[in-house]
Amino acid sequence: MLDYTVEFINERTKMTRLIDHLASIPVIALDIETVNWWNRHQERIALVQIAFRVERQTKVVIIDALAKLDLEPLRLPLELETTTKVIHNAVFDATRLANHFRFKVAPIFDTMVAARRSGERRYSLKAQAETHLNLRLGKAAQRSDWSRRPLDAKQIYYAALDAFSTLLLYENQKGRKLNGFFQLKDTTPSRQASLPLTNIAELQISSKNLDLKSAAGENDSRLKTDLSVSSIALLGIITELPGRYHPDRLAVSVGSERVGLAGWIVDRILGSDADLDEESAKLGIADLCEQNLVGITPTRRLEATTGGAHLWYQLKLRGY
Repeated sequence: MLDYTVEFINERTKMTRLIDHLASIPVIALDIETVNWWNRHQERIALVQIAFRVERQTKVVIIDALAKLDLEPLRLPLELETTTKVIHNAVFDATRLANHFRFKVAPIFDTMVAARRSGERRYSLKAQAETHLNLRLGKAAQRSDWSRRPLDAKQIYYAALDAFSTLLLYENQKGRKLNGFFQLKDTTPSRQASLPLTNIAELQISSKNLDLKSAAGENDSRLKTDLSVSSIALLGIITELPGRYHPDRLAVSVGSERVGLAGWIVDRILGSDADLDEESAKLGIADLCEQNLVGITPTRRLEATTGGAHLWYQLKLRGY
């Protein structure tokens, strides 16, 4: 099943050849690796991976986005209406491609969306690959430094395998007649991951997120929050385990390990049969920071702000 070739692209001649080739490809699977995703001022896209089929061969190209390489030629295949772009959790990948390079990726088939629409509760790429492709995705390289050059063999293997698996999953889902059509609603970079390196005590909760006085009167205390259930679970982990997790470590852990107190919190809030994939966890952490509920310490560890901790403990009192 793992029958594909890999090419690493970090110079113009190879890029030109790739763009010419992609013009006639009807379906490409797309994935990215990011650096410092938790800080919108420091975030960078490190790699862009593209998997596609040519006749009976499957190819994966890994484009070094940190090399001195003009990525503007990628706009053509990524925006070409006759080429379907397959992404697992396009909210993360396509949004960042739009924010950093102004690429309006379309049309998109989101394999995570297709899995969720089919009623499945375990919809991460790892879970989907195991269930439908009988393929185990090793995640050891997920927390590696994608800014390091040269990349080692494990990093290359991991980056290529995710794109390849997404392509296989798309073909599986199309065979099951699943609908993965997805279109970005907003590509403005207003709600990217942003965990400022600042003093935790300086961050305060936004008044729109925590309101213990409802319209019914001061004695009827209710919480008003627009956080998703996954964001609430992440807030609980960060509050209960202050300073334990680096952002990358937490994003990976909740999606694959689910052990200890962190796993218990996710299982309790989302359900033991539910899934929380890495990209969704990153978006949740970003949301918590955007609302000043979470900050990052000078040692790059997550901690809840005073307001974030208060919100979590109030939610616990109400059954979370």
